[in-house]
Amino acid sequence: MQSHRMSGITTRDLFADPAAFDTWADQYRARLALEPTSPSEIAAAMRRANPAFIPRNHRVQAVIEAAVERADFRPFEELLDVVTHPWDDRPELDHYTAPALPEQRVTQTFCGT
Repeated sequence: MQSHRMSGITTRDLFADPAAFDTWADQYRARLALEPTSPSEIAAAMRRANPAFIPRNHRVQAVIEAAVERADFRPFEELLDVVTHPWDDRPELDHYTAPALPEQRVTQTFCGT
């Protein structure tokens, strides 16, 4: 199984302990081998059940800052469009799937964001 790449980062890179990913990936491959369904059918079912886009805290924080500090609602409009159609394949919006960079991490949230 290849690690999924996001802007040069592999899924394995997202684990504090990459060996934990390796263990999981081995178990996942073994489980898939038992499945009578084709890998493409499994992938299609997963795409239907798991949204590509979720409102990550750092994205919500950026939207709030743009609106409050600059009265700029364009980031809000774009984020709203993204999360309103979370299953759509939109490669131009892949940056919304990336985890927060260390300097973007939100350590305190308000009102359920």
